[in-house]
Amino acid sequence: MAERAFVSEGAMVAATDEDVLECAVREHAGLVYRIAYSVLRNHRDAEDATQETFIRVLRYKKRLEGVGEAKSWLAKIAWRTAVERSRKRPEVSLSEAEMTNAITKLRSQLASVEETALGSELAGLLGSLIAVLRKPLRDVLRLSLVDELSPGEIAEVLGTSEASVRSRLFRARQILKEKLMALEGSYGNLR
Repeated sequence: MAERAFVSEGAMVAATDEDVLECAVREHAGLVYRIAYSVLRNHRDAEDATQETFIRVLRYKKRLEGVGEAKSWLAKIAWRTAVERSRKRPEVSLSEAEMTNAITKLRSQLASVEETALGSELAGLLGSLIAVLRKPLRDVLRLSLVDELSPGEIAEVLGTSEASVRSRLFRARQILKEKLMALEGSYGNLR
């Protein structure tokens, strides 16, 4: 049964450990990478964390027998692996001057040809605003938006209740809305 937890319903066959791992990588590598990237914010580090996640899966394959939902189990391993790696690096905070600089840069790039780049600049600004949220709020927001996990899956990954996840998501969105409104009010309309 453990061997079938990672195998899709259309491919339910008896498989060796290597086949199971290969199937898990094929089906869930994107999810594992997105989770690692949302924590580490670096392509190479996220790739390393993804590989390490699947090595851990291979190492602890005996625990797979008790797993009901392979996707959540892999997400939890990926999250923990990425968080462990992120603790080895210093955390970067965004100062008020850097936010002001980003807004000024956005306002100066409103020429018609450059308007297409505005979307990526706004995404960068939003990413910066998310980066300065308190860790519990930032974590649930990233897992929800970037990794597209449900509140139940996020609760399992973070080891908390679903109600707590929903509350944190609501609070994180409220804070982002308030910051964006304050920035818009301070620096005029971004359009």
